[in-house]
Amino acid sequence: MSIALEPLSHKVQRAAVGTMVDVALAHVRKDRQKVFAEMVDVAKQFYGDSFSEETYEHARAVLTDADSKWSKLINCVLDQTAPSVARTTALNLGYEAFFRGTKTIRENRTKYHCNIPWLILFDPTSACNMHCVGCWAGEYGHKNNLSFEDMDKIITEGKELGVYLYMLTGGEPLVRKADILRLAKKHNDVQFAIYTNSTLIDEPFCEEVVKLGNIAFMLSIEGTPSTNDARRGDGHYAAVMNAMDLLKAHGILFGTSICYTRDNLEAVTSDHFMRMLCDKGAHFGFYFHYMPVSARSLSIASSIKFFVTAGFSFKLSVAFSIFGPPECSRPLHLPAHMNFKYLC
Repeated sequence: MSIALEPLSHKVQRAAVGTMVDVALAHVRKDRQKVFAEMVDVAKQFYGDSFSEETYEHARAVLTDADSKWSKLINCVLDQTAPSVARTTALNLGYEAFFRGTKTIRENRTKYHCNIPWLILFDPTSACNMHCVGCWAGEYGHKNNLSFEDMDKIITEGKELGVYLYMLTGGEPLVRKADILRLAKKHNDVQFAIYTNSTLIDEPFCEEVVKLGNIAFMLSIEGTPSTNDARRGDGHYAAVMNAMDLLKAHGILFGTSICYTRDNLEAVTSDHFMRMLCDKGAHFGFYFHYMPVSARSLSIASSIKFFVTAGFSFKLSVAFSIFGPPECSRPLHLPAHMNFKYLC
């Protein structure tokens, strides 16, 4: 299925890519590899000579190899994700953000002579239903909110510039879950990624998220029940486990958000912790170092030894991990500005 997308309208392009995604979802693993290779050809139509021919050929070789880490990861995600979620995510994050969005952003950077980000992060609210030790949200108060109209405007204008990925933080974004669902429904062609403490994820909410298909979650967790609840409060670890079970049962894409400190570093980087996350259904995760935003939070962090010293192995401020199937558990470290670490 070789499709020339360049001369087609945006709507027809999306429909054509959607057909390719449907083929990947409908066929068994061995047939998906052909579709993955065709996706490289689609990418080439948007990126052109931004990448060398050797790069495209390498990507094609990796994705057509069913035993490669990337193929295993993609197959794992497709197998464990609800069809509505997998299809919408592939179209919104893959086609709209990675392919068409990237090209549009580059064109608009030239047109407007300014930088345009590939993703936009905003806080729907500063309010939170928890009081985690040292959290920066605790410094902001609970009265700052973006109206639905403000959030709608951010996304509408962002799409005009080519931005199709939106990360939501807080506070706790799901304090505004009704407005978030409304946003995701109105802008069902963009991908939302929400950082959440997990406590407001319940069965009715998951049912709505599956219908929409364009929301992924990063759940805050900090290792074992003891290292996690010591900072986030009694019962939080259990709430995260419950949320993971709900998201996995509904086939919703999710990962983790981990703030590493001197007290939890070993817990959040252990093989046991990684395997637990894989078993729970997490496919990716972010590591963040603690960032005090006031003299008060700096004092708290110093007194309870939040900061990781130079003696630890974390050399960069943020690390990104992808988790995957147990048959492929050997870590692969890639040199990059974010220290990528794959367990797929």
